[in-house]
Amino acid sequence: MKITVCELHPEMLPGSEDWKACVSRVRREEPDVLLLNEMPFGPWIAAGEQPDRSLIAQSQRLHQQGIADLHELGVPTVLGTRAADHGGRNVNEAFIWTEEKGVVGVHTKQYFPDEGGFYEARWFEAGERHFRTADAGALRVGFLICSEVMFNEHARHYGRRGAHLIAVPRATPGGSLGRWLVALRMAAIVSGCYVASSNRGGTDSKGQRFGGCGWIVDPNGEVVAQTSAATPLASYDLDFDFAARAQREYPCYIPELVGPPQH
Repeated sequence: MKITVCELHPEMLPGSEDWKACVSRVRREEPDVLLLNEMPFGPWIAAGEQPDRSLIAQSQRLHQQGIADLHELGVPTVLGTRAADHGGRNVNEAFIWTEEKGVVGVHTKQYFPDEGGFYEARWFEAGERHFRTADAGALRVGFLICSEVMFNEHARHYGRRGAHLIAVPRATPGGSLGRWLVALRMAAIVSGCYVASSNRGGTDSKGQRFGGCGWIVDPNGEVVAQTSAATPLASYDLDFDFAARAQREYPCYIPELVGPPQH
């Protein structure tokens, strides 16, 4: 199963020239699964210190429009996140889109930063609190949306539930790419899963710079594919048997602690 990660324009709009260029590149790549970056459509609203209901509504609307156009990519399965309204709460929702079922919400982001350029804790709320796997055909996937990958217990949880892939859509700056790659590699090692991550790339209209670098990491923690500004798509063939073996080997086989540790 061929998966593709990407780094996309930081303010891509549905139907825009940036979207058309993305469609053209993806169609040439012909993946089975495409992972989009975190909230790929429209501006990064969490750059503002004060939430704006009109910008939230706009972001939700742009993601509805963008998801309606995903069929143009010609990919059987698309993974990503969207701004969505859950009972009056603005959530960052991971989704799986397939030709057969359309878009299905899977998980909502639970961990939010609150700092310059990334005031997400002020703009978003956590939805239902869970980390469940979901299936897209033969692929079993778990989502860790951006900051969530910093918490390894959830990667380990997904591995113990037989996930083949942990999808990590990101919106991260260039200066911290090193630590993000460490987190992705550790998520793979402790879970025995492939870990794929796509990011926004370039500078937006407000001057905020996103670091790009989409990565695919194998279950041993080795980087097997990486995007760049010159090569904004990167692909790799997932081997489900490799993941299953890794989940039976060190360190994945080590059991959980029973009861609290003694201090």
